[in-house]
Amino acid sequence: MATAHARGRQQSRSDVREGATADGGRRPDRGRRICTASAPAGVRPQDAVRGPRTVTSAYRVRVTPDGEEFEIREGERILAAARRSGVWLPFECGWGACGTCKLTLIEGQIDTLFDTAPAIHPRDARRGRILACQSAAGSDLVVKATRTDESPRTHLGTGDYTAHLAQVDELAPDIRRFRFRLDRPADYREGQFAVLELGPDLRRCYSMAATSGERHVEFIAKRYAGGRGSERLFSLPLGSVVPIELPYGDMWLRQDERPIYLIAGGTGVSAILALAHQLAATNDPRPVRAFYGATSVTELVGRSQLAHLLAGLPDGHLHATTSTPSADVSTSSGYVTDALATHADSLAGARIYLAGPPPMVDAVLKLLSAGGQSIDTIHYDRFG
Repeated sequence: MATAHARGRQQSRSDVREGATADGGRRPDRGRRICTASAPAGVRPQDAVRGPRTVTSAYRVRVTPDGEEFEIREGERILAAARRSGVWLPFECGWGACGTCKLTLIEGQIDTLFDTAPAIHPRDARRGRILACQSAAGSDLVVKATRTDESPRTHLGTGDYTAHLAQVDELAPDIRRFRFRLDRPADYREGQFAVLELGPDLRRCYSMAATSGERHVEFIAKRYAGGRGSERLFSLPLGSVVPIELPYGDMWLRQDERPIYLIAGGTGVSAILALAHQLAATNDPRPVRAFYGATSVTELVGRSQLAHLLAGLPDGHLHATTSTPSADVSTSSGYVTDALATHADSLAGARIYLAGPPPMVDAVLKLLSAGGQSIDTIHYDRFG
């Protein structure tokens, strides 16, 4: 998304994905809904009742107006099947927040795997609009796309990886770093995220915390009591095999002359650390100001690493804040927005990279909007 990255565009994600889930990762899958097209005369497609499904190993999808065709396995997501076949449909977030992958269903039946996805609107049913990332085939399909491409965009060459859990580090109570060994080197832009298949109908999104090009990826995650995704991730024994799709998302470092503001809340530091690694690797000369907030000093799990990376830059500085008052003289008490407000004058000309839970991200966006910050200079990622 240009700018308002989202695992969110300024989307109506009252944000369930990264989102307002008490789960520690974005929540791409929840309910199911059946949609059909080409219903009998006099019956609206949204009212048609789906009959028994024929047992079959695969269906065919035809994309108009380009005429591309590809095979799709029963239950497979349209976006994944297209990508596997070398047909690149428009997409960005991969879990139903941005709406970039919307198609028009012309013929056939689909299961909507996440029927409360933020990008689904009531008018979509009337228009036959579906999300390719959250729609599985129940028959042969004909869909209409805005375009198809023979190759992916440079920052979204998403692939399927087989990952083995190689290392788990306890960073704070209920916050851990997970390191997965991949079957091949991963190519992504720092700041982007991956989708982890943690079980049947249990997909969660986590931002990479390390640099691209390696045969491993790292994620920083928090466990939430009762959160299916985080509980599952935290219960994985070493050696567990997890299918991973990456990369997704539009939050990555832009090359221009603007000063850089890196803003992290909680485990949002995962994406911000990756960006800081990239800046340090190139000894980026631009002014870099990082603002990192958490509930307590203990939960500022990436502070020392972030401070080290910024200290090596020609002009880098870290501001750490905690919402719970602390005796730690190196942090300030309050919210990230409180610290940002003291830099209002320099924010206007900067490029902003922002990652954290919805309340924090929304508060920062409100502050930036009030200060007249141009939306095309803000790249953000909401998650719980």
